[in-house]
Amino acid sequence: MKALRAIGGWFANYPLFVSTLIIGLVAGHYALSQKFPELNVAAALADAPVADPSDTLMSLALGVAGVSAMVGGFAGVVVVFGLGSENDRFRLLRRKGSHRLRANWISVVLSSLTGAFVAVISAVMIVGFGAEPGLWVLEACFLLTTHGAVRLTALLAGLTGIVDSQDEDAEQKANTIATKGLIPTNGRVPDAK
Repeated sequence: MKALRAIGGWFANYPLFVSTLIIGLVAGHYALSQKFPELNVAAALADAPVADPSDTLMSLALGVAGVSAMVGGFAGVVVVFGLGSENDRFRLLRRKGSHRLRANWISVVLSSLTGAFVAVISAVMIVGFGAEPGLWVLEACFLLTTHGAVRLTALLAGLTGIVDSQDEDAEQKANTIATKGLIPTNGRVPDAK
């Protein structure tokens, strides 16, 4: 259990490691597909029974670019929300999170924007060099965007937890009755009349 927690912490705190792992997985998938052609999803999509496979795959690549850009835009909003809050809890989070938290915030934006730009390059590769090379690049883009979206959701969950606890504190403070002045300073309780 301790080892699983350590591995989970590694994945949570080191987004560059996860991005590198994704690129390695795509390269491994490519290598395996050379030996086992049934694993070659790119070739299967390139040979799909559609009127113009190149046009269809280019549309797919541009769709991934659009999704990546959307995730990147949402990531920017979440990061600004976390960075811009002047609440004491957010200040504590930023101070305690230090460079690991910054790495996560930068990762969600960077992986999404990288996915968007490289997906456009993938669309160009599909048109200029054939479907298969472009689809391997597109697979990496899709997984990088997925990584950014999952990491972004985890960051958003943490930030909403801080907002929830802040709201609970504010509600508790609003419902607390001030006792100052209810008991006389001489310590005697006044007689009820």
